[in-house]
Amino acid sequence: KWLHKALETYRVPKHLIGRETGFGPVPERFAPVFRDRDELATATSLGDTLTRALEQSAFQIVICSPKAANSKWVNEEILTYKRLGREHRIFALIVDGEPGSSANPATADQECFPPALIYRMGSNGELTDEPTEPIAADVRPGKDSKLDVKLKIIAGMFGVGLDELKQREAHRRQRRLMMLVTASVAGMAITTTLAGAAWLARN
Repeated sequence: KWLHKALETYRVPKHLIGRETGFGPVPERFAPVFRDRDELATATSLGDTLTRALEQSAFQIVICSPKAANSKWVNEEILTYKRLGREHRIFALIVDGEPGSSANPATADQECFPPALIYRMGSNGELTDEPTEPIAADVRPGKDSKLDVKLKIIAGMFGVGLDELKQREAHRRQRRLMMLVTASVAGMAITTTLAGAAWLARN
């Protein structure tokens, strides 16, 4: 939920809007962001609404955990998106578990990547046995902060460097701090002036 809100409310830096990248021109905003919250309508295939959303989506973000890795429907959504020829437009956010654990039977239950995310898609629309390295942000304790996760994913979707967005965020924070300091100084000045006026009036 927090990532969904962060993406929809993100203000794209003006100097980036319209810049041509490997994913096309940088848009003015990300909204709308589709989040799959409802259970699928049938037990045999993805729902029509979800399938249309995948077809209309410029990117796919997979929230990765052992539960996601064991979910038939999460895997089906990734397969459906890959079959659209957008394998390079998938990003992963690790929230639990351990990537690569499925390679060892003793730790397989800790795998956080669904099978469709681990292997490349063949020209026949089926997964191959060729492993891939998903582009992943990691919000597990001791890993990336929520701000870093947001910026990593946004930088990937923009097709720009992470440092460029980090510098912009630092500049925004500095500007907000300066505004706060200015407002505080102005408040102190007003208070001092009023106190002085009261002292003079009393005298």
